[in-house]
This record gives sequence, structure tokens and C-alpha cells, in this order.
Amino acid sequence: MNAVPFHFSETHRTGRGRAFSMVELLVVIAIISVLAGILLVALKGVRERALATQTRATMQEFSKACDSFQIEQGRYPGVIPEGLLAANYKLSGTENAILDMMGGVVRGDHPEYDTSFLPADGWEEIVVNSDTPLGKIKVNLLLIGNGPEINGTPYSPYFTPKGDELAIVNGQVLPGGGPIIEPLHLLPDLVDAWGQPIIYVRRVRPVGPLVGDPPNDPPDALPPQFMIGPMRPYIDSDDLGEFGRNQVYNAITNPGGSILGGPNIVDPSATFAQIIRHPSFGESGDALNGTARGAYVLISAGKDGIYFSGQDGPGTELNPVENIVTGEFGNPQVVEEYDDIRLFGGG
Repeated sequence: MNAVPFHFSETHRTGRGRAFSMVELLVVIAIISVLAGILLVALKGVRERALATQTRATMQEFSKACDSFQIEQGRYPGVIPEGLLAANYKLSGTENAILDMMGGVVRGDHPEYDTSFLPADGWEEIVVNSDTPLGKIKVNLLLIGNGPEINGTPYSPYFTPKGDELAIVNGQVLPGGGPIIEPLHLLPDLVDAWGQPIIYVRRVRPVGPLVGDPPNDPPDALPPQFMIGPMRPYIDSDDLGEFGRNQVYNAITNPGGSILGGPNIVDPSATFAQIIRHPSFGESGDALNGTARGAYVLISAGKDGIYFSGQDGPGTELNPVENIVTGEFGNPQVVEEYDDIRLFGGG
């Protein structure tokens, strides 16, 4: 039988395959780059969702603590009355609530306020309004977390933070724009998973305009339901938190700032009312006469670190939106478009 000759191809003879052409290499690189980009976007989305979930969990635990406090004390937490704090925000509403729930604070109406709580023992005074004992407190930073003493009765802490849920947040401001100095800047803040402080504002009363300023004239005028003042240490800052977020909206210089305040915001009270009102009640263009969704609200700035940024929600980098009260975007449903996280509590 004659053997069938076997002819080696050029590939077998040399031991090498056909080399990729330059075009083929560029195509492969492009495909890998596209796939890597898709993977990075997907991973970033997963991470952001995880941070949002973590933030919601923090807010829910804080909300439960506020509700427990209300059940026992008959009010939602806050050492200094909201009207006084709104008029002279030496600390934020969130810090005000943390002190009330975690301790390390005495109010000016304590019978031993002037004699037993001295600087030598670590007590520092914060005066919001010197005309009333309810407008001043003394804070001992080392005792925060030991539980509050309310009307002479000691209590266990209503709120016990986990991990990094409490932090010292830099960049807060006082009325007039001055920076907060010691001991005020050392007060603990409730922070979200991105490290920004979480806003807490409680309702003053259940009727009246939804949001407004503390009444000054006439003296017996009734306050609104909610006031912006307790969150101003955050929203008036141009350098808030670890990443120095500028919150102050300006259509020219900072269109990515917060629409809750700034030189271009005509009515911050109406804007905040739109954010906290129930979307099923009231007229779209009449936010101040809307119905609150709860007795208090917690707000995280979300992944951008700005509380309701002009470039978030219906706004874009090229077309920022500062008016969500009237006009094209003046419907309470528009608030759902923002990445900010809100939680309402109480009746």
C-alpha cells in the first residue's frame, strides 16, 4: 500500500499562527475598552445603590429613636425650641436632636445650671437666646452617648449609632456666614454613607403656613409649621463636609448649589414646603398651604452631596433649575426626580 503523503502547512512548519493585523488588534482593544467601561458603570451603580441603602437604614434607625423619644417625652427631640434655634442657629436641628437623645447636655432651666456645670469639668456653654433659659445650653462632649437627663430623670440613650453614622462635619456656618468655632464645630452630626450631614427638622405646630421664618412682628404672631433655620448651618455652607461641597446656589457661579438657599432663590420657604408637602393635597403652585407628610423630616443630600442641587432633578449641567414651586416644574411630584433621600416620621 502506498503511503499517503502528508504535507505540512506553513503554520506547522514554522510553529506559529497567523499574526493579528493592526486593525484586528485595534478592534479587540476597542471591544475590551467598551466592556470595561460598561463594567465600571455597572459597578459604580451597584456601589451607589449600596450607599443609598445604607443611608436609608441610618435614617430609619434615627427615625425610630425619634419616635421612641416622642412616646416617652411627648415631643420630638430637640433641646432648644425650634423657634429660638431658627432665629439664631448656633447649632443645627440634627445636632439639637442628637444632644436631646444621647445626653451630654443641660438646658438653661436646670436648677443647678450656673453652679454645677462648670468649664473645669468639661462643660461649654452655647447661647442661642440669652433672654430665656430655654435659649441656652451647656454641653460636655465626653458625656454624649451616656444618655440624657430630662426633667431630673436619667434615661438610657434613645439613639445608639453604628459605625460611622456620627461624625464631626466641617464647614458649617453661623448666622451672617461666619464659621462655627469651638465647641460648636465639635458637636456630632448624623451623616449619610457619603459623609454629608443628614438634615433633621421637626414641626413646631400642626397648623398654619407650612414653612416660614420665626415670627417677630407682632410679638404674639403664631409660627409656621416648619422653619428653615435649623438646617442653615448646612445649606448656607460653601465648604461643607470632607469633600468641601459648596451648597450656596448661584445661577452664574454655582448652578450646582442647593436650591434651598442662595441669591437667586426667591422663596426658599416655598421650595422647602414643596419638598416636604404631601403630593396629594393642595394646589401645585401653592406649596405654603400644602399638607406636611410628617411631624419631622430627615434629608440626605444623596450621592452628589448637595441638598437638592440646581443640576439635579429636572435640572442639568447646561440647564439648571432653581424654581420647583411655580411654572413648568411647580408640581410636588418633581421632588421624586432628585437623588436626595427623604424620610418622614410622626403623624
